[in-house]
Amino acid sequence: MFELYIYTMGSRCYAEEVAMLLDPKCQYFVKSRIISRDDSKQTQKKSLDLVLGQERGIVILDDTESVWNEHKDNLIVMGKYNYFRDGEINKRSFSEKKTDESETNGVLANVLGVLRQVHGFFFEDPTNLGGQDARTLLRKIRGRILIGVYFIL
Repeated sequence: MFELYIYTMGSRCYAEEVAMLLDPKCQYFVKSRIISRDDSKQTQKKSLDLVLGQERGIVILDDTESVWNEHKDNLIVMGKYNYFRDGEINKRSFSEKKTDESETNGVLANVLGVLRQVHGFFFEDPTNLGGQDARTLLRKIRGRILIGVYFIL
């Protein structure tokens, strides 16, 4: 459904190791779609300048909103996926538990659901692909999240 990139504030070596863990056969993350801090002139933010594609067709998944100041409309902020231990003392990772998220519930499953919605809306009208914009579709999906929810103060 998508062309996937890895974009990290980590080093190129780190990014390539992550890619090998996630995709050992290099089917999804080809080297030209791995972006690290070594590729950018900016140290505290990320930009779509290094991503091939039009901004209207790009959806970003990241657990850090602050690095995407110029592209918040393209961003889906997701919780951290902690397969490996990240240093928190009282929190065991999935690998330590010898388990993983359920296929229907959890960070990855929830994000996949949103990505499928965006993809469905984007290609809903094949005669209007030039007019579709992922940012507009993400706003539409965000607007539906709390439909039917009432707050009582």
